[in-house]
Amino acid sequence: MNEEEARKIAEPVVEGVVNCMAEKNYAEIEKYAAFCDDMIPRDVFIDAAEDYLVDNGLDCYDRYGAPNNFKPQYDISLYHQLEIYVYDNGTGFGAEYDLTTNGELNDLTLMLEFRPDENGVLQPYIEDIHVL
Repeated sequence: MNEEEARKIAEPVVEGVVNCMAEKNYAEIEKYAAFCDDMIPRDVFIDAAEDYLVDNGLDCYDRYGAPNNFKPQYDISLYHQLEIYVYDNGTGFGAEYDLTTNGELNDLTLMLEFRPDENGVLQPYIEDIHVL
């Protein structure tokens, strides 16, 4: 699998998770990606996401693909809000999405992992949400 193939798999999953976060509809996230206790349990994820908003005086996260007014503007050929990391050993890939609020980057990153199930089908998991 190459990065382009992985991006095609990841993008609708990340979009769904981010849009659920923007709508504060955390119960729907698992339609797109599973939570794993060995990564980040569901309640810890929700607490981290909501605490970040409260601690920073923010209302909500932006929806996936929302227009941004990053300052300074990033060279689009160099900066990607969604980064994909294909594992060298062929066991899947990771995805990181820089969350935004009010069109501005914040320091919070959503991390997902796509790994094969017992049938070899890649399954998405919420790996973490944290300040990078």
